[in-house]
Amino acid sequence: MKKLFALAFVALAIISLTRCSKKDTETPDEKPEDGNKPKKEENMRHVIENDHLKVEVSELGATLVRFIDKKTGQDIVLGYDDDDAYLRNAFNLGASIGRNANRIENASFMLNGKQIQLTVNDHGNQLHGGGKEGFAFKHWDLVSKSDDEVVFSYLSRDGEQGFPGNLKAYVRYKIENNTLLWEYSGESDEDTLFNMTNHAYFNLGDETILDEYLHIDSDKYAPTNDVALTLDEVRDVKDTPYDFTQFTRVGDNLSKIDNIDNNYVWETMGDKLMAELKNDKLKLSVYSDLPDMHLFTASNLNTDTGKGGEPYKSYGGLALECQFFPNGINYGDKYILPILRKGEKMCHYMRYELEGVE
Repeated sequence: MKKLFALAFVALAIISLTRCSKKDTETPDEKPEDGNKPKKEENMRHVIENDHLKVEVSELGATLVRFIDKKTGQDIVLGYDDDDAYLRNAFNLGASIGRNANRIENASFMLNGKQIQLTVNDHGNQLHGGGKEGFAFKHWDLVSKSDDEVVFSYLSRDGEQGFPGNLKAYVRYKIENNTLLWEYSGESDEDTLFNMTNHAYFNLGDETILDEYLHIDSDKYAPTNDVALTLDEVRDVKDTPYDFTQFTRVGDNLSKIDNIDNNYVWETMGDKLMAELKNDKLKLSVYSDLPDMHLFTASNLNTDTGKGGEPYKSYGGLALECQFFPNGINYGDKYILPILRKGEKMCHYMRYELEGVE
């Protein structure tokens, strides 16, 4: 009985935090303005705060700029001080990625019997919705702001980066106790792909993430080809450097492989623990209703300079990108597909719980 009560309490907490649990996904009444290429002076930053967390977000790319644990004062996400740096942002630090996260092979897919051709920006493929022309580099309009919540909107026009349909997209940040919610939602006037993620890089306060411990609650991953395109294959992590089924020092696995840039596979919808990252002071737990999660350990981050003008180091942070199976639209019906049907609404989320380690 106690276990059932605890599960019911957790379910109610999730429903109160995310709109995605509701039968009919709510989107704000206000229609987003057309999102043209941003001018840096147009992009405001907004702070939401409670007794546990302080979070700063930007209208440029609906970006997570700071995620601070107030007890320790630790900012656990990588980022930059100004818009100029975010407009260069080769690593998409903290950005809301769309319309489609990850890679689409040959920048092309079939939808309703029609070949859709997208813009190319990565070795003949499309990455993160078109790179510098994707959602991460657009100005997002502020829809609403309160002490604990910010909602942004963006209108992606029919044909933008090749995607069909006028897509009304929303990103919502909300804090409650020690939890930050990132939620995306939207609807389109044509069938389209809608597979957003947040591209935050996490570091709990160490020089690099090599000495931090990672747990991924999946024993399956997808390999990639030589240009990092996810293949139509699912493998067991056992006896490989991809195995984080128990808390594992990240550096131990990366001593066997230079970098991890791979999708971990659940292929189930509904709220679930996907990953945990911890050091001797903090633990971050990542939950989502999305079917998979991409891990990127950023071996090449030493080419970038972050907040305070401090150069980042190789493995300076890692990204935990909850999303649909990369390039799944080109692999038939083997995977859950991010197809948003005309007139329907889609809503998904990632939930970050941050707590101290005793």
